[in-house]
Amino acid sequence: MVKYVSNTNTEYDCAVSMSQPTRATTPSKASGLHWQITDDGSQTLWDERVNETYHSGCGAVVESLIVYLQNSGVHDRLRSGVRTAVLEYGFGTATAFLLTAAVAELHRVPLRYRALELSLLSAEVLAELRLDRCDLAPYYAEQFREVLHGAQELLKSLVAWRAELSPTVSEGIYRARFTEHVDLEVIVGDAGQYSAESCELFDAVYFDFFSPATCPNLWTRNVYQTAIESLRPGGSFTSYCVKSDVRHDLAALGLVVERVAGPLGGKREVLIATKPQEQTGGMSTGAHVELI
Repeated sequence: MVKYVSNTNTEYDCAVSMSQPTRATTPSKASGLHWQITDDGSQTLWDERVNETYHSGCGAVVESLIVYLQNSGVHDRLRSGVRTAVLEYGFGTATAFLLTAAVAELHRVPLRYRALELSLLSAEVLAELRLDRCDLAPYYAEQFREVLHGAQELLKSLVAWRAELSPTVSEGIYRARFTEHVDLEVIVGDAGQYSAESCELFDAVYFDFFSPATCPNLWTRNVYQTAIESLRPGGSFTSYCVKSDVRHDLAALGLVVERVAGPLGGKREVLIATKPQEQTGGMSTGAHVELI
């Protein structure tokens, strides 16, 4: 059976459309979750319980590549051979992880990736994901074609790892070494209760929960503060969400906040927030700046 749903999350509106398009969905192997083909040909999941998708309907893979991998500076770091650590809030379909890991593997650079997730998708659902069927615009295809194929290969290892775990994963920490260069750590539980460890800092935070309207408890100043404490000076906090209260909270916590153009054919604007180099102990010694 094929369903048709509108992406009702205004954070995901495509810049090229004044109305929200209707996209076909097909059931996944998990109750209440349906696969949706997004505008770049890649898949995301639509959760019927909250009527929201895991990624932008304008392009799941393009969103992950541009909003997170590129805007965070992680893509450039890995291409330059710089060891990198990423903290993701919201593991979801693992698309951002797989694409980031594929770049690390392509350039043979160590990547440490920690993800926070309330519950892991099953191996059966993850196995349905196809990242190499994405129809990227020529500008993106030139940069990322090899990355998509690498990510699809890494998905096999992710599915095998997930299959070894209990079907219903309890709260806890789950680790895996996927390749010689890629280490994954997934912390299953309430991300709002996550606490930063001063000895483990990250170069980038991918902040990718469901929208503030759906998960208001995760879009709070306390959660942002923990994420910021996890960042190295000069590190980046990136998100699809550019709501004014999110921007203002991040600026008040000492980050330099920018709204930048979103992916081609996607959201008009997305968010990059940078931790100043002089910031220590989670507090900025400089002015709070928001570039709007």
